[in-house]
Amino acid sequence: MSRESVLLGALTTELTSTSDLYERVGYGALARIGLIPYHAFRAELVRLESTGVLASATASDGSTMWRIAPEAAAEEPILDGD
Repeated sequence: MSRESVLLGALTTELTSTSDLYERVGYGALARIGLIPYHAFRAELVRLESTGVLASATASDGSTMWRIAPEAAAEEPILDGD
């Protein structure tokens, strides 16, 4: 499983903070993809944002909030039988 697929699997179009997302992904998955250090985790989110897959916003408390970019969510294929 790729870093991108793990992170995208934990995100929706609803905003979530970096720390909440870190907890949502979980230690086991973070270990498998090599993103246990918080700065590495956040750097991967920034990288995915630069590709247009994720979007971010700044909350009123200054924290970064993440979500799947609306354009990327619209491109997800619908699979028959699922």
